Formats: sequence, structure tokens, C-alpha cells
Amino acid sequence: MPTDFRDQTFYAYVSLGEVLASRSYFSRIQPEWRLGKNPNWGSFILDQSSQPLRDLFLDLVFAPLWEQGYRGFFLDTLDSYQLAVTDEAGRQAQREGLAALINAVGERYPDARFIFNRGFELMPMVSATVDAIAAESLYQSWQPDTQAYQSVPEADRAWLIEQLRKSRETYGIESIAIDYAPLANRDQARELAGRIAAHGIIPWVTNPAIDGMGLGLREILPRDVLVIHGGNDERTWELADAVRYGLMPLQFQGLVPEIRSIDEAMPSGLLRGRYAGIVIWLEKDNITTPAFEDWLVTQREAGVPIAMIGYPAVDPLGPNGSVFGFEGRNNPRQLPEAVTQHPAMGFEAPLPAYMPVGEPLYNSQATVPWLELMSGQQRYMPVAMTEWGGYAFNPYVIRSTLPTVQGKGLERWMLNPLTFMSDALKLPQMPIPDVTTENGKRLLFAHIDGDGFPSLAEVEGYQGQPDALVLLEEVLKKYSVPTTVSIIEGEVSPQGLYPKMAPRLEHIARQIFALSHVEAATHTYSHPFFWYDAEAQPADLIGEEGQLRLPLPNYSMTPEREVAGSARYIDSNLLPPGKKTRMVLWSGDTIPTPQALKVAREHGLLNMNGSDTVITRSEPTWTLIKGIGLPKGGEYQVYAPNQNENIYTNEWTGPFYGFNRVIETFELTESPHRFKPVDIYYHTYIASKNASLQSLLDVYRWAGKQDLHPVFASEYVRKVLDFNEMVIARDGDRWLVRGGGELRTLRLPSSLPLPDLTSSEGLAGYREDKPGRYLHLTGKQASWTGTEQPRAPYLQQANARLTAFETLPEGWRFSLQGHEGLSFSLANMTGCQLRQNGKVISPARRSGGLYHYRSARHGLEELRLQCSH
Repeated sequence: MPTDFRDQTFYAYVSLGEVLASRSYFSRIQPEWRLGKNPNWGSFILDQSSQPLRDLFLDLVFAPLWEQGYRGFFLDTLDSYQLAVTDEAGRQAQREGLAALINAVGERYPDARFIFNRGFELMPMVSATVDAIAAESLYQSWQPDTQAYQSVPEADRAWLIEQLRKSRETYGIESIAIDYAPLANRDQARELAGRIAAHGIIPWVTNPAIDGMGLGLREILPRDVLVIHGGNDERTWELADAVRYGLMPLQFQGLVPEIRSIDEAMPSGLLRGRYAGIVIWLEKDNITTPAFEDWLVTQREAGVPIAMIGYPAVDPLGPNGSVFGFEGRNNPRQLPEAVTQHPAMGFEAPLPAYMPVGEPLYNSQATVPWLELMSGQQRYMPVAMTEWGGYAFNPYVIRSTLPTVQGKGLERWMLNPLTFMSDALKLPQMPIPDVTTENGKRLLFAHIDGDGFPSLAEVEGYQGQPDALVLLEEVLKKYSVPTTVSIIEGEVSPQGLYPKMAPRLEHIARQIFALSHVEAATHTYSHPFFWYDAEAQPADLIGEEGQLRLPLPNYSMTPEREVAGSARYIDSNLLPPGKKTRMVLWSGDTIPTPQALKVAREHGLLNMNGSDTVITRSEPTWTLIKGIGLPKGGEYQVYAPNQNENIYTNEWTGPFYGFNRVIETFELTESPHRFKPVDIYYHTYIASKNASLQSLLDVYRWAGKQDLHPVFASEYVRKVLDFNEMVIARDGDRWLVRGGGELRTLRLPSSLPLPDLTSSEGLAGYREDKPGRYLHLTGKQASWTGTEQPRAPYLQQANARLTAFETLPEGWRFSLQGHEGLSFSLANMTGCQLRQNGKVISPARRSGGLYHYRSARHGLEELRLQCSH
């Protein structure tokens, strides 16, 4: 069981009174152990008065579940015998048999715990540990025979409420009521949950098939979004438009994409409540199948928000087109004109003077037309919000600034992607996990790909010396930014391409890795240039795309040797005691295979690199701001926040001072939204030329003037991985957040009030004066309600991590640990003092109600905020 869930109990579902023929153990159930059949569900009613049947359940049902790690069991159909047994003596035998089986499980597994579905009459006979009794249908039931929801009669409800009350008072156990409602009607589900809770009963409201995410008093807000791509002609699916352009606007708004091809099997069951929505981005028309369309119709009817991008995800003129409101129109005979244009249209470029209609369609279910065109008497609607979500069809998604020329930097969003995704997926206003920031300050780190470690420098004073030496002396010894340095084993080791230089190169590497602000990474063994091809052609040096890797002799490529093997070389030969290789920085096309990602994870290596965030003032487009990472076959690739000097120097052809333009990228990913942290990302060979070295120093000097929070790249990667796991929920008007403790920032939409810190848990403060409102988490969990007039003292910002935080009657106790001299600010300090070891610490300055503190130390322990009010 995952470590994060070891403090929780999972209950495996076990039907004791009935069995379906599809169960693996059904063939072992003798005919004489069956009492009859339940026509509503097609299941067989069991005779649990039979000792052999109870033994079978113990060995073939409970034992395997115990071996799988389950310690709790939800026992269903405890009263099904009443359908087949009518005499009291026979019913008593069934009750005694059920109790005997439950007690036998408890005797074999003393730590076993149970939840009963009804079974009130069993409680006096059960000695095993029962945590709760659940009962279905307190206010609303589902009738399988009529396939309809039905209100529970008042008399039945009163009886059930009384039974649950008695079980609480007599046995000290919880009561649970499971009611049924359509997944599409979340308001009704919330209303039912509230009515159930008013009786002191734990509510759970779900759909009859129980294949969607229901809700209780605590409603989990789904963050997963299913992203479906199709029609991509690029060499790998990772280059599909849905990935290149779709990730950023989804992840920035707190969503966790799950990527599937249109050709793959889709998730089973109803996705309402499990997924925030479905995004279908198609690059070709007419590529969906009838089976996919039927699946999509089912999800639409369940109320799952759907966004269609590029082309329709159903045949708009086919049988399913009308389900989504599409209506065909003739191709226009006159030049169309825009009669309705949403403010979010024409986002990065004006709409063209000639207005092509794209798909000649209208939509009768549109709630907000984003773009409506008219030609003669015909209306067309290529972009709209609808009852079921929204759509944007080509050419009104992304267009080239030169319509006949396609190329990076020329594309422009024709609509605001943040607004479109938010409106189409009907996203609720909620706190958003944010990987760019901690304690109110934008993150800063550096990472270096090891290419060029042995190259000879042209820099004045270092001619003929390895680039790595220049980097060591002129950059790494002078700037203490936390830096992740990688090397390519095949370039540095004695068994590599340069054995005569190896002693010198290894000596320089050891000096670099000995620096306290440097952590170690591998840039692989042979630097694969095209990962999929290199893995598919392990013995080949040349593939369809070109050279596959460095020409290391007698080598056949394996992901294990590239990743784990090169990390072992670094650990054994280059690192000082106490250091280990933390990461792999992907090489070449930076599109690692799932197998390479798996090797990294299994050997404890974090991973990063890939994608191309290179927005600049000459190419000021959000199409050049990419996502934070990509799921792949059960693994996860973390993207570099921005790109390196190879891109800014036109693939190292010049101008060689071009890397200073990364400052433009940093600025444009800070405002109007903080999309990215600051990552000074470059190759070793940037130190080979005077111009490129000076551009790098310019970037470091710029960073030194900013108000940033230094971290290692490995710390950033852990935040991205934590982003994918964080859970956001609400309990009435209280927000609940749970994560792994690595990601410590939530971005609060302006529509939500600031937290009331007098009643909050797990929050140290917030910051409002930046492009976002950032909440500071103190650990894995937080909860709070909002207030329009926050008065409590709070941490406004800090350039270090909170390593301890405790709320005290008179204030707080906290500790900070960072990578440079401390800088932090406190607010609402009237009547408060900051102390350490009994001594008052005075602020370095005050401004606008903020108390600003400074310390040359990187960490301070046991700070106490003491307030007189």
C-alpha cells in the first residue's frame, strides 16, 4: 500500500448473501448452497448456514483479500436470505451462519474490521470489530426493475433512522447512509447529503452502478482530466497538439491530464465526479469510431463536461451529432462576417479579414456563442460554450501569423486558452496547486546538461582548457544558486570517447560535485539523441532521424545502462562521501520512452528535461509556454521549466550571446501570470566562448537582483510529482487539502476569500502583491474557511522552507531552512514580537504594514511569534 495511505483503512467489498456467476469462486459453490435467485440483480442467494460454504468464503474470498493488504471489509447482502427464507427458524439459522462466518474471519485475522450493509440483527452475535453499519436509501432509492429513482416512504425512513440511532448508542459505532442520485445532478446529491447528515449519519450519495465518484459532506473536487488526441502525423505522440499546446492551460488551472489516443480503449464507467472533464483535440476530421462516439454520448448524458478542439469528436451530421446540438449548414456563397465575437477571441492575433467557417456547422445547444458568423441568411458557429461543455474548431484555435507558413514562433492562440478551458470544462473556483512558488516567492534553480564537458574553451585565459574548468572557475565558484550538474559518462570516463583526457575531466567533475550548492545528475551514458529509435535499434548508430547516440565502441543501447549504469559510475567515481546522484536529465530529443522512465524511478532517480518554453518579446505567444510534465504508460516525465542556450543561439550557430534572451522568457512567464519558476538551464559548452559565457553571467546577475526562493531542481521535480497527487475537497464552506508535503503553495482565485488563519490548520500565511494570491502550506495537509476581514498575523513571504510550524495560544513557533541568507516578512504584527531563545528579533525594516527580517544564516530554529491579543 502506498506510504501516504498507511494511516487509512480501505474496506474491500464482499457480498456474503449473494453471488454473481461471474465471480471466480462461483464454480466451487455447490447447488445445494443456493437458496434461490435475486431477479433484480441476476445473482444467486446463498445459504450461509452451511459450514462448507463458510469455509469456502474464508479461504477463497477473505484470505486472498487479506494477502492483498486489505484489513477492512464492507459486507453486503446481509439480509438477502429474507428473499428466499420465510420461516423464523430458517431465518435465525441464516443469521447465526452469517455471524459465525464474520467471527471466523475475526478469529483468523484479529486486526480485521468490518462495515455492515444493514445486518442490524447480527450485531448481538458478532464478536469481531465492527466500525459502522451502513444502510442504503434513506431519502432516495434506485429501483432496478423500473430503472428509476424513487423517494423513500416516510415510514421506512423513520424506521431506518431509528435502527441506526440504536446501533450508535448500543454499540458505539458509526452510521452511514448510501443514497442514489444521477451523477449529472450534483446539486441534488449535495442536498441529499446535507439532509442525511442532519440526522448525525455519515452520508454518501452516488449513482446506482457505483461506478462514478459520489459525494458526502466532504466533496472531492476532481482534478484529473482525460485528454484524448488523434490525427497527429508527428513521429511520436508526445508531439501531438494536445500535448504541445493543451497541457499548459490545463495544468496551470490545477488539472492533472491523463493522455490517451483516440484509438485506445477509454476508461470504463461514468467519469462524472472522477474526472473534471474530457478534452478531445483532433488534428484530422472524421477519425472517430461509432464505439467512441457512443462512449462519449454516455459521458455527455452523465454530465461530464466535454471540450472539443480542432475537429468535432462526433460525426456532426450523424446520429450522435444532434445529441451535441450540431446542425449542418451549406458552405457559404458570400464572404462570412462575424456577428458575435467573445472578448476572449482574437487573443494573440486579430481574427482574419477573410472569415473561413471551417466546419459549416451551427449548434442549437450553445449557451454562449464565442464566434458566430453570417453569410447571407445562414449562421455558422465555429466556437461556442454549450450545455455539455464547449468546442473550438479550426481555424479558430491556433493559426500561423503567416497563413501559408508553419513554424515554431509563428503560431498564435486565436482564443484565450485559459478562459476557454475553464468555461468549457465548467471548472469550479477552487485553490490551485502551484509549482512555481513557495512561501510567496518565485522559485529559482539552475541545471546543466553535461554536453561539451571535454570541449576546449576559446575563453580568454582558458584557451585549450576544458569547458568544464571555465564553468567551475567562472560560474559555479562565483554563484551559489542551487545547481544540478550532470555529466555524460561516455564523454568523461576512462572507458569513454576521450580516455586520455579522462583523468583531468574526472578531477574537474569531482571539484564541481564537491561544492555544497551542487547536486549530481546523470546526462546518461551515450547521450541518446532519439530515445524511441535508439531503444528500438539498440545496436545501431544511425536511424531514420539521424545519429542515435554517441559512437561508444562495442555498445548496444539499454535504458538500464544509460540511466542506472551512468548514475552508478558517478556515485562510485565522482561524488564525495554523503552525496548520491539525484536525477537523470534527459538527452537529445528529450522524449524518453516509458521504459527509460521506469528504470529511473526504480533506481530512485528523479527525472527532468523536455518541452520548449521559449516565449520571447519577438515571439510573444503562449503557444511557446508548455506544461509541467507528461504521464507516460504509468510513468511521469517532468519537463524543464524553460529552455537552454542551444535554442536561443539557433542550435549553437549564433549569435552566441543569445542566451541572455532567456531573461525575456523569465519576465513573460511571470506576468500577467506566473507560469514558471526561474530555471537557469544550459549546457557545459556555454562556457566555451566569450560571448556565450558573458550571456550566462548576465543571466546570473539578473537573477541576483530578483526576489526569489532558491531550491534544487530535485526539489522542483518533487513538487511537480506532488502536484499530480494533491487532493482538494470541501466540507461545507471549509476547504480541505492533502498532498505529500513537497508542494507547499496553493494559488487562490480572486473570487475566493482569503483564509481565516484564526481557525485554519496547516497554513502559515499568504501573499497578495504578486501575479497571483499564494497560500503558504506548512506540510502535507491544510484546512480553512474564508474571511473578508483577515486580522491574524501571518507569514507574508520567505525565501526558505518552513521545516516546523506550530500554532500556540499566544502565536506560533516555526523554523526556516533555505539555501541562502534568510529573508522573510510578517504581517498584521500589531501587538506581536518575534523572539528566539527569549530574545526579541527586530525587523530590518518596516513597510506598508510588513515587518521584514534578514539573517546571514541559511536556517533559523525555534522562532516564536508572541502576541498580546
